Amino acid sequence: MRARISRGALLCVFIALLLVPLAVSAGEQTISINGDGSAVWFVSGEQTLVMNGFDLLSFNVALPATIDRVSLAVDTPVPGSAVEVVIYEDANGGSPVDATLVGRTTVDIQQAGTFTATFPTPVTVTQRALWVGFYLPVNFRFLADTSGTSVLTYWAWTPSSTFDLANLSSAGVLGPADGTAPVNINLNGKARISFEVTSSPNATPGTPVAVPTQQTGPAGSDLSVMQTFPNCGQVLWDTADEFVTFRNDLDAYCTIEASWKSPASPQGYDRRGDLYDILFFRSGGNVLSDRLENQVTFCIRPAAADLPTAVIGVAWGSPRRWRIQPTLRFGDLICADIRRGGSLSYFVPNGLPTATPQNF
Repeated sequence: MRARISRGALLCVFIALLLVPLAVSAGEQTISINGDGSAVWFVSGEQTLVMNGFDLLSFNVALPATIDRVSLAVDTPVPGSAVEVVIYEDANGGSPVDATLVGRTTVDIQQAGTFTATFPTPVTVTQRALWVGFYLPVNFRFLADTSGTSVLTYWAWTPSSTFDLANLSSAGVLGPADGTAPVNINLNGKARISFEVTSSPNATPGTPVAVPTQQTGPAGSDLSVMQTFPNCGQVLWDTADEFVTFRNDLDAYCTIEASWKSPASPQGYDRRGDLYDILFFRSGGNVLSDRLENQVTFCIRPAAADLPTAVIGVAWGSPRRWRIQPTLRFGDLICADIRRGGSLSYFVPNGLPTATPQNF
């Protein structure tokens, strides 16, 4: 199976279509991890599953919840070929190899544009981590977002055959679209897949559970885009997010705060190192206090003794409260994607049950 980026990938007509506000529908909230910009990708060789990973709590979706509609940005369909729309729950995060299939419906995509599949019966989900995708036929072309990391889009296929969608471990190839093995395809963004979700009337936030504290970042990642803050020598941020994702209409400022200003550490963690304050603002000096439309990668260089287990935390709100972020390690740096300004620091587990990372 191969997927290639087509030349002249920026298609204005489809970008314009994707930027049109979504119509009101049964779902109370539309969930997407996409930014601006689109490129065309296609499936060749064999039928292929393309899916995105989502963290429901990062979108303030209380559980249990129901999903009734799933959408895909289509460039060129293959009319008459069955397309399977699937939803998986992932109880332990990380790779979806052991994710559980909880929703599936078959559709026939007839035309280009934003295709929306409606499940005959809304799918109930109880886990915060989900994978939502489409099992696509050969020659199908879809759109991929061209911003941010590709680790949240996964490909799955079996060479010259098919595999059991109810058992992702049966796929001959399964992995992220960030250029690493075994897929070896870099989307440079995420597939344009979204869904509509509604929390049940009696839904409550998920219960904290023990989780891995740190993951190893992909080998060969380009860290040349990371820039150190003048006032915060151990903090770096991704300048590509500034100049590409936000089109040079975002800047960040960092200062070191007195440690006594730190909110209480989250359950299971001790704060280490300096306490930083991060401020985002637009051109003209307009401060951004709300959630950013796209994520920005920040890295911290922790003390050598803390490096093996350190994770990044972000705090905001009134009063501010720490949220532990999914954290990747690259050499002597730990990095996380964040969407809000506020307090920034790193933490190490203290042996007590830890709170689930909350990438808001």
